[in-house]
Amino acid sequence: MAWIRSSVVERSVHIGKAAGSIPAGSTKNPMELTKLLLTLTIVSIIPGQLIRINATQSAVLTVGDISSAILMAVFFINSTNIKKALILPKKIFLPFLIFSSVAISSTIIAADIFSPREIIIAILFLVRFALYFGIFIVVVNTVKKKEITKWLNLFLFTAAIFALIGFFQYIFFPDLTSLAAFGWDPHQKRIVSTLLDPNFTAGLLAIALSMALSLFLSSKKNIYLLTSTVLFTALILTFSRSGYLALLVVLATIGILKSPKILFVSLVAFIIAFITIPQVKNRILGALRVDETSQARIESWQKALVIFRDNPILGVGFNTYRATQAQYGFFPADQPEGGHSGAGTDSSFLLVLATTGIIGLGAYLAFLFAIFKNFSANIRKSPLSLGTTAAFLGILVHSQFVNSLFFPQIIIVLFFLLGACSVYDS
Repeated sequence: MAWIRSSVVERSVHIGKAAGSIPAGSTKNPMELTKLLLTLTIVSIIPGQLIRINATQSAVLTVGDISSAILMAVFFINSTNIKKALILPKKIFLPFLIFSSVAISSTIIAADIFSPREIIIAILFLVRFALYFGIFIVVVNTVKKKEITKWLNLFLFTAAIFALIGFFQYIFFPDLTSLAAFGWDPHQKRIVSTLLDPNFTAGLLAIALSMALSLFLSSKKNIYLLTSTVLFTALILTFSRSGYLALLVVLATIGILKSPKILFVSLVAFIIAFITIPQVKNRILGALRVDETSQARIESWQKALVIFRDNPILGVGFNTYRATQAQYGFFPADQPEGGHSGAGTDSSFLLVLATTGIIGLGAYLAFLFAIFKNFSANIRKSPLSLGTTAAFLGILVHSQFVNSLFFPQIIIVLFFLLGACSVYDS
């Protein structure tokens, strides 16, 4: 892998008296603080969307936003104080930089159309995206190869707690109708956990399940099999069709490349769920009949294509989609800002196409392809590479039905795993 080594400010280090010198061993504490903040950022998946600071309906801070911002601030301060080059993997960093440049350009050009407040909100989302990408940079520069398994176990432990909270919610708080007044969809009798949405919850569970299965096949440790069972069961109970598609992609990838037995057993379990759980059967058959949910998704795609048709080159501006939909009159009168889902469409690719145009989508696809190459570099040899590749393919399919590639908790996980793969394969 090619690396860009960006020189940091170097200070003369003299033993004893020199002013501003760095004592021997003093780099340990800053490194440990960075790792602690990285841990908190991963664990921020657990509170999910339950803890939110609402500036407006369009601008919201979560625990993940706050922890990642503090993480990046501490990391870069430490980087300037420690005599060590900052590692930026070129094959990932450059596509990210190109897409970010296109995204910010599209938003700046849109400044003539939208209010200063709307432009500021749009730029803040790009700042969030950059902060989350920074998780990848932090992992590459602070985590050692021998520590990767420990970090993966932390992620799977976090995902298992997330799933268990989902079971608790499914039993004791199955009806979200009371949350409709706050902009959430009124889901009933579905696991939504702390994300308050079964589709995004299913996407996150599919990623974690992929890693747990891959590590089980490599190590044969029962703890990974138990974790996989918990995650699989929770995913089934989301009754999310996009989640089921992601699950099938994950199982097919791991089954074909590593263990046909896993694929067979999982498919049998899924068929049993289809036969014995009426809601699973109804959700799947509903997609074939184009039920109300499917029709709403088709309409969401159509709206995005209309916006793209009118703005084909650079789109309407990155993260100006809520304001754009309002201008087009796409929101109902009783929801002038479209609720929590008003800032996106039911396809991450269509969202990028509508907001950054053909140029932006091309840059974004190049970025995703670079991520895929990183994940799959050692897919035949590395359980980490197998798990991340299967998870990434699953979430790509998932993202064509919900905007999961720009959902905060899912982005955190993807960029963390991207960093872990870069360290493991370097």
